[in-house]
Amino acid sequence: MVTNHGPLSDTRVSDLYLYAQYHDLLHSGLVPFRDFSFEYPPVALAPIWLVGGDETQMSLLMLGCAIAGQLAAWSLGGPVAGWLTVALPVLAGALVRTHLDLLPAALTMVALALVVARPRGGVEGAAALLAIGTMAKLWPAAVGAVVLVWLVGRGEGRAAVRGAAVFVVVALAIGVPFAVLGGFPSVMVRFHLDRPVQIESTAASILEAVGGTHVTGHPVLEDRFKSNGLAGGPAGVVLTGTTLALGVVGLVLLALAHRRRTDRDLLLAAFGVTVAFVALGKVLSPQYLCWMLPPAAVVAARGAWVGPACVAAASALTQVWFPSRYFDIVFQHDWAVGAVAVRNALLLAALAATVAALARSPRPASAAPPPG
Repeated sequence: MVTNHGPLSDTRVSDLYLYAQYHDLLHSGLVPFRDFSFEYPPVALAPIWLVGGDETQMSLLMLGCAIAGQLAAWSLGGPVAGWLTVALPVLAGALVRTHLDLLPAALTMVALALVVARPRGGVEGAAALLAIGTMAKLWPAAVGAVVLVWLVGRGEGRAAVRGAAVFVVVALAIGVPFAVLGGFPSVMVRFHLDRPVQIESTAASILEAVGGTHVTGHPVLEDRFKSNGLAGGPAGVVLTGTTLALGVVGLVLLALAHRRRTDRDLLLAAFGVTVAFVALGKVLSPQYLCWMLPPAAVVAARGAWVGPACVAAASALTQVWFPSRYFDIVFQHDWAVGAVAVRNALLLAALAATVAALARSPRPASAAPPPG
């Protein structure tokens, strides 16, 4: 209800129009990647093909994903985590129902629940879900890497190998047909390599302080990459720096996940790598909040509340400008640029707090024996 009525219901900036265009192209018989440019991996086609830009149907689909994520959070962090996820629409606003990002978020949460609960075939099932999520929005691959190194660190190398094999097989099963038809993954990869630094990213906040760049596209029209960005001047150097930082932080989190072996450590590392992907990536669209908030609820319920609190604050702050005042950023109004910078600083603080919490976790003297 809160995203359909009142101050959190604003949908003036959303991806529904884009989804509707893709929906029409698909139903006219055109092949994605080969016949028209498509910037997402193939699984993202599924909700677009099913509901396109229909606001009601997309809302219902994302509601189902939100419920799945909440049940997984409850499994991972108990009632506290389950009830904390109720804050998702309050903190993220109407974008939860106008973007498909809750789909990979739900797949990732359920995958983590399977790894922790460890039913028969749980690791393999989790790997399959993470592969499907990766083929929707890429970032679940980073969580998959965390799971694998955590398993190896626990002395469960065979489970890790099985999981890795399932991940590869499922990802190939999804991707190869599109590669055979033509255009995948080269069209998607080229799109993301060529696009400029997105205007709400951490790299953009640095560039705003340094100066020397310009906003891509007409001030009130997106560029050919379907967003507004910053280009020129030191943009390339800053992007290289944030990308290297992402790589370094990712390796640190993987190393810590390998050496810490409790379920809480796995969840901290998974949350941390998700925040890193958002905070240090080339693009930081508001809907990426949907990736961070469900695992934030679990980590908070597990006692590491500083990082989740920073993510919650960053999410609430995002609603100050998105969607109602988004074009104040495009027009480079000082207050809006400053608000984005504060939001990004909060995400960096969340990342630092999560890495620190994981580093403080006791390191066991010896590897835990594999279960059963």
